[in-house]
Amino acid sequence: MKDKKLLVIGGGKSIHTFNLILLIKDYFSDVLLITDFVNDDYADIKQVKAEFSFSNPLNLIRLTIKIRKTIKAYRPDFIILNQVDTASFCALLANNSIPNLVVALGSDVLLTPNKGKLYMFLTKYILRNGNYFTTGARYAAKVMNELAGKDLDVLVANTGFEPEVFPSEKQNIVYSNRLHKPLYRIPSIVEAFSRFTENPERKDWKLVIGATGDEDNLRNIARRLNIEDKVEFIGWVDKEINNHYYCISKIWVSIPESDNTPISLMEAMAAGCIPVMSDLIANKEWVEDGVNGVIASDLDTNYIERALDLDYNKLVEFNTSLMQREGTKDANRKKFYSIFDKEFNNEL
Repeated sequence: MKDKKLLVIGGGKSIHTFNLILLIKDYFSDVLLITDFVNDDYADIKQVKAEFSFSNPLNLIRLTIKIRKTIKAYRPDFIILNQVDTASFCALLANNSIPNLVVALGSDVLLTPNKGKLYMFLTKYILRNGNYFTTGARYAAKVMNELAGKDLDVLVANTGFEPEVFPSEKQNIVYSNRLHKPLYRIPSIVEAFSRFTENPERKDWKLVIGATGDEDNLRNIARRLNIEDKVEFIGWVDKEINNHYYCISKIWVSIPESDNTPISLMEAMAAGCIPVMSDLIANKEWVEDGVNGVIASDLDTNYIERALDLDYNKLVEFNTSLMQREGTKDANRKKFYSIFDKEFNNEL
């Protein structure tokens, strides 16, 4: 632990915020989070509530003042801006003399800037005025450089996973555990699974869907496709149950419209699941189509079936080795620590 204080600006409803804090907190002597939602599940992390919304333009001024006052009282040695958003913009307005790290999610730079001129302005301002940068995929890093108009020396890193899942005896299960939001296209997964089970040899397979929010609609789709008895909804699951399904599922599927590198992909690969992914550049940084997983470019095809054409033993050997090198929390913690060491002039 270094005798340094860390201030984090991040959403309290986002697991990414707390995963990051838990990953790197031991580097610092003290950590404070400015957040829009005080999350009692992480009561051991000091949290200060602030309004992040800018539906009222005055909130930008209020938030800037709030952050400035907090910085003056807390006197941090380093600031982490967890997402390229309005809160990070206000933090830079409040004080850009303290060294900072901008942590960009994929949607922050791949989707949000295209929502309008204001979003583009905010994004470019943050990228041009931050000191250090991380994101989860090399393609997202490339886009960040383009938006900033300069080389930001972006470090590709994420919060990683604990090596708690390992390949085990697999069952005929396709596992989907992404959020029930339009971005993740869960209805399309149900439809793809229906095509998959049209093959008589796949009649004993089951689709297990985690997370919550759209179960009624998904059940109606499964009923319409006559596969209701083959689709199981397990709701919001804790780590133990999630890990259980990674370990027993033969295939893991995720087809979002846009994404950085999801931790769930890393966990699935470490557990010996065959990853079936949408055709995104970030996914291709981890999965080579037809080699260690499936990249589905046409979601109207029977792309899940292609997973069973792969050499499973070679796939597991390659993916588990890759995750040990690049995906674990320890491997990624060292990446973040390298930034702090550089700032505080310590050797790696």
